[in-house]
Amino acid sequence: MFVYLAVGAGVVIIGALVAHRRRGKGAPAALPTDATREGSAGDPATADVDDVPAHWLVSGSKGAAKKAKKKAKKRAKKKGETNDDVAKPARPGGPRGLRVGDVLLYADTELWLAGEVHFDEEGFALSLFITPGGVRASHVVMLDAEGRDVAFLSETDEVPDGAVPTELPVEGLRLSLWRRGQAEVRTEGEQLPMVSERATYTILRGPGGRLLVVVDYAAGDRIALLGERVGEEFYDILPGGD
Repeated sequence: MFVYLAVGAGVVIIGALVAHRRRGKGAPAALPTDATREGSAGDPATADVDDVPAHWLVSGSKGAAKKAKKKAKKRAKKKGETNDDVAKPARPGGPRGLRVGDVLLYADTELWLAGEVHFDEEGFALSLFITPGGVRASHVVMLDAEGRDVAFLSETDEVPDGAVPTELPVEGLRLSLWRRGQAEVRTEGEQLPMVSERATYTILRGPGGRLLVVVDYAAGDRIALLGERVGEEFYDILPGGD
């Protein structure tokens, strides 16, 4: 008799626990009442979207989070803050490069860039500027479009006829091949040499910033220029080509 009563009581207790657990699973989580930054306390519709806790995003709370997000967007719009205003830094202005008409003040001389022979090989290759009357250089070569890599050169006859070798001793220094290519040619300015629409260029470099530039035009004319690369801090530019 007592055994039957004990078993019956156990069944009742287990049933009550199961029913309680099922009711607990279906109950929506309570929303906190002190998590808002703006608006009335406990009202998720007036809270900043950044302040919405993760446990709000459960059944019964998604609508409140959406309302909070809309409120935040409206406030941002009133302040003039939009997504388009974010992460759009101003594009910095780069160096202008050398231009025809510029005058370079170098040591005790002035180099007037009277004309330019520009070489394009699917993009910038190099530019040769003619500097008539220049004491220290007859040409200035610009090796990058920004004008940060510049050399002052004069004509030389130390390059043998034929293809320019990958290594060449010049004035006691061994120069090695740096760049070689074929490019389209265009000109600007005055005091210009005879050129062709296309040309082959070869650049060798060596110790101490020594540089040799050899240009072979389609008509068979060649110009060989020897000199040194010069840092920006060693010369000034008087703009004349703007």
